[in-house]
Amino acid sequence: MSTAKQMIFANRASFFMAGFCIAAWAPMIPYVKERFGLDEHNLGLLLLCVGVGSFISMPTSSWLSSRFGCRTPIVVSALIVMLCLLSIPFITNIYLLGLVLFIMGINAVALDVISNIAGALVEQVTARNIMSGLHGLYSVGGFCGVLSVTFLLSAGLPLHLAGIYAAAILLIVTVLGCRHLLTTVYYDEQNQPLTREQYLAQEAQKKQEKAANNQKTSSSQYYLHPIVLLIGVMCFIMFMTEGSMLDWSGVFLTTERGFSLEHAGYGYAAFAIMMTICRLTGDKVVTKFGRRRVLMFSTLFIIAGYIIAVLVPHYIAAFIGFALIGVGASNVVPQLVSVTARIKEVPPHISVAIVNAIGFSGVLVGPALIGFLAHAITLSNTYLCQAGGVFLVFLMSLFLIKKLGSQISAHHAQPAEQQ
Repeated sequence: MSTAKQMIFANRASFFMAGFCIAAWAPMIPYVKERFGLDEHNLGLLLLCVGVGSFISMPTSSWLSSRFGCRTPIVVSALIVMLCLLSIPFITNIYLLGLVLFIMGINAVALDVISNIAGALVEQVTARNIMSGLHGLYSVGGFCGVLSVTFLLSAGLPLHLAGIYAAAILLIVTVLGCRHLLTTVYYDEQNQPLTREQYLAQEAQKKQEKAANNQKTSSSQYYLHPIVLLIGVMCFIMFMTEGSMLDWSGVFLTTERGFSLEHAGYGYAAFAIMMTICRLTGDKVVTKFGRRRVLMFSTLFIIAGYIIAVLVPHYIAAFIGFALIGVGASNVVPQLVSVTARIKEVPPHISVAIVNAIGFSGVLVGPALIGFLAHAITLSNTYLCQAGGVFLVFLMSLFLIKKLGSQISAHHAQPAEQQ
């Protein structure tokens, strides 16, 4: 196996874990809701513990990758999330559960963000178009997580054994799949790896040259770059869409469509299956049709999916709507991440970390916001509000296309699986 293939395989493993760990938690949510007798508002508060953890992780993920490379933070985060999943079924104190969810939120975001940093760097170093495929493995992980845990619970397996199963899968993938993750995030213009010390020396020299030319420079310019922040907001809404499926599709089916608890996870499975299929074929689709069309039509698919799921009062329509949302949500974020890594004014490990940290918080904070809205205006109306949010992404995509021009176009590297 070549070095490039080893890096891509390791990155696929990390994306699989990032998708699996959060999705494996989703089928447990109705059981937690029932165990503690929570209504939508209080369940939203509990889920907010995960969201608060995500915010804590935002400013640290970029620093962790710059200080330790990608491999060590990814492995440590995966192991901590594994321990959280293992402990959730055994917890009977709601405050302790909130603490565990808080810790899980911190490490789930770190795992996701640093995997994206590594993926963007591998894409540039190997000159291969792999981002949609990597996010496809995230969806494969999500699909495997939700479907396998839901199947085990539907077959009558106790919740604590399902938690043990989820933890075992994470441990196996971590041990077998993550050995060849990148150990640095620093590369020169010829894509040769640099140590942190070499990179800092180069940056110091650049600052001296800028000072000699009376050009002011500040690291805050990286974190406040308007295009990076705009893409972060777009990803937040898109990840919030995923969160609305992850944490609330089961509640929607049980409360609005009369589904039983043990089968509620199949709603998210419909979403995850279509997202997986479309992401695994996404590199070819983007290369053929371009990022412009993908961004436009994907958002319209999502809006249509929400409308069908809410306005047609039948569980089959809900499944169709969730599947359409999966089709639309599949390739928006991967392409936005690829565009982010090509913004020349900001180093990739910083820009990708900012975008993914803001974006991934939508998975974690979004469900809590949905809970508050659902308590006030019903879950169905909240889903329609989410469709309105996706329409804003459609409008922001128009602005982004106009602003960045050719950077939105798909680059011409072959998909990884073809090389």
